[in-house]
Amino acid sequence: MDAQLKRGILNICILQLLKQNDMYGYDLIKILQAFFTDTEESTLYAILRRLNQEGLTDMYYSEISRGPKRKYYRISDKGRESLDNYISSWYEIEDIFSKIGIL
Repeated sequence: MDAQLKRGILNICILQLLKQNDMYGYDLIKILQAFFTDTEESTLYAILRRLNQEGLTDMYYSEISRGPKRKYYRISDKGRESLDNYISSWYEIEDIFSKIGIL
């Protein structure tokens, strides 16, 4: 899959997963690597950092009973709006593909 296309799809997937539940990076990565098997952890962490820097996610630390603090991510209001826009664009592309015979 084209790297730029995959990055856009990963943005959508990460924001959708975070819309459902706050998650820490490792959990997100394990879920996504089941679908994107050729994607490195470092790539996914870079996307998470970028989404956070762009204000699409918020980050907080939570302590577990044993072990170090975990860095959790949650979708921000800006991220929800962005996700809605991504999904609308996806449906527009799907419609175009259908009309020209790709789907």
